[in-house]
Amino acid sequence: MDPRRGTRWWTRCAGGVALLALACASGPPPDPRGEVRAFLDANRGRYVAAVGQARIWLDALEVDPFALRARGMPGKKRLVEALDAYVLLREVTPDADRPALLRRAREVAAITYEPRYHDMLEIDGKSFKQDATSYLRAAYLMEKLGLDTAGYREEIRKSEARLGNHMLQRGPNQRLTFKKYYEHFGLEEPFPLEGALDAGHVRQRRPIESFRNVLDVYNLTHEVFIVYEFGERLDADFFTAEDLAYLRPTLVRLSETAIEDNDPDLTAELVVCMRYLRFVDLPEYQRAIAFLLDAQHPDGKWGNWEAMRERYGDMLDVGLYLHTTMVSVMALNAAFHLPLP
Repeated sequence: MDPRRGTRWWTRCAGGVALLALACASGPPPDPRGEVRAFLDANRGRYVAAVGQARIWLDALEVDPFALRARGMPGKKRLVEALDAYVLLREVTPDADRPALLRRAREVAAITYEPRYHDMLEIDGKSFKQDATSYLRAAYLMEKLGLDTAGYREEIRKSEARLGNHMLQRGPNQRLTFKKYYEHFGLEEPFPLEGALDAGHVRQRRPIESFRNVLDVYNLTHEVFIVYEFGERLDADFFTAEDLAYLRPTLVRLSETAIEDNDPDLTAELVVCMRYLRFVDLPEYQRAIAFLLDAQHPDGKWGNWEAMRERYGDMLDVGLYLHTTMVSVMALNAAFHLPLP
């Protein structure tokens, strides 16, 4: 995402964190699920309509990694966002409609069967760093969709040494993400990656006033995402009581600020975190979900990126709106499709 976005938002988050921590210390009410369930039931029709509209928008989107790279954008990352969206949509698509969805997913993934896509040994270091995680995740998502990745896996093997050599450049949550893919594809870790999150925002108890821009917040949310493997391991028990005591008021303030900034992208990521962490009793959880339902555009996408139209031109939808739409679907699925904890 654009690192210039909202660079001063953090100053509004700092106030009130100590009071929130005190208020949250007693824990959630005995049984908050009834109120949350009533809210979800009342809005389920809106959710179903929202994901349906999102699919219509996504089905018309052209995702060309090479055209994106030519415009200075990480093309493989956008391809992954589209594949992620179809994996998310498949979870809530009726059986009768799944063949059409999978045909569309195959169209999106078709470029990965072309030799030019597998250029990881040829691109420069900056492009390699941009593409490395996405290169592995694309193959992982294709397998979740039932697509053939035999040739793709061979190409991953060819890139193994370069992947390992660049690992020292990656942050804590990225290293743990790579660990997941290293295990999945049978690659050898260049060095132990298990303790990567010990240096992350959560374990370091990074104070909210030190979050200088939204990229800091994304790093925090992705520490949560990778622990729960993007919703595939909801029973994960990684975070300590002290971690949770830090996360609870922090996510409250971050979500309040994201909503104040009319930022569905960041709000969606925070909704996912609150659901994974079982913070569904928080009033801010319902408020954030309602905000997302209200924030969808009539054509099915999410995001407030028109100020970037001059820079991105006809690539704006795939360059910026795609991520916001994908993560908004992810958040709504987490809220409405996953069982309440």
